[in-house]
Amino acid sequence: MAVRLEWRTRGAMDDTLLLVDEDDNTVRQAVEAAPPVLRDFLNDMADLDTWRQGPSVAADQRNPAAWGELVIARAKTGEVLTMDPELFWDGIYRYFRSQGVDPHPLRR
Repeated sequence: MAVRLEWRTRGAMDDTLLLVDEDDNTVRQAVEAAPPVLRDFLNDMADLDTWRQGPSVAADQRNPAAWGELVIARAKTGEVLTMDPELFWDGIYRYFRSQGVDPHPLRR
């Protein structure tokens, strides 16, 4: 199954990361966009397999648009497929910068 990951927002810290099946454009799993999950999504997506192990969403929640506005979509391999720059930087501010945290780990 070809998948992509999407960060979607409804605003005011109501964000979700979705695992979307590209074959039929349906949401398979949803994870609350907490800072540690977002950090992984933004950097290396190392925990993609653990996201897949979560519970599936209900049939009435399979439409990605029902989860809010699309912030950024990434392929399983990490490429950015699409991004709304304004929503992206607003989310970075809300989850990281306003807390004095850098979303990127130190690289050595």
